[in-house]
Amino acid sequence: MVRPRRFRRIFQEHQIRCFRPDLNGDICHADPVEVTMDELEAIRLKDYQDIKQGKAAEIMDISQPTFHRILNLARGKVAKALIEGKMIKIKGGNFVADKERYKCKSCSFEWYSPEKEYEKCPDCGSEHIHKISTVEEAQTPTGQPGMGMRRGFSGGRGAGQPRVCKCPNCGYESPKTPGVPCRNTKCPECSTPLCGAD
Repeated sequence: MVRPRRFRRIFQEHQIRCFRPDLNGDICHADPVEVTMDELEAIRLKDYQDIKQGKAAEIMDISQPTFHRILNLARGKVAKALIEGKMIKIKGGNFVADKERYKCKSCSFEWYSPEKEYEKCPDCGSEHIHKISTVEEAQTPTGQPGMGMRRGFSGGRGAGQPRVCKCPNCGYESPKTPGVPCRNTKCPECSTPLCGAD
């Protein structure tokens, strides 16, 4: 089974979408280099804001090796455009703008919604939800309750969102889809609603 690609979280869509070299008064349009929004966000966090790579990966909600690959790819594209005098176009990518991220104050469930606005938590149905911004997260000390933590079955604190949906009846497991509560998925073997598991 192919692993679903995760959305890379960006602070906001960048307004400047194109850079053109001026070659002796002639503007070059041929063979542009395309940089995606998530690649530009990696450059912004690491090179412009000088944020350490681990923290930058956390802000984009991706692993550090994935962040490193995105950053190297972006730097290579920008270097090629500068050295060869090519136009840079900024578009597309596998991203979600930060304004589309929510968190439930009741159960600490977090989800992304590029398509629609939410009034209730899709996991517990609570109306106590709010949009999360990168600025809010930067001002909250790490390791404090409510910082990516989720209540466990015994009332303790878990380690964030579940990574796997598991059937409590037969043990069937499937990867968790971001933004879709496990209980909304039924086990293909016994039709029992799945539960979050690590």
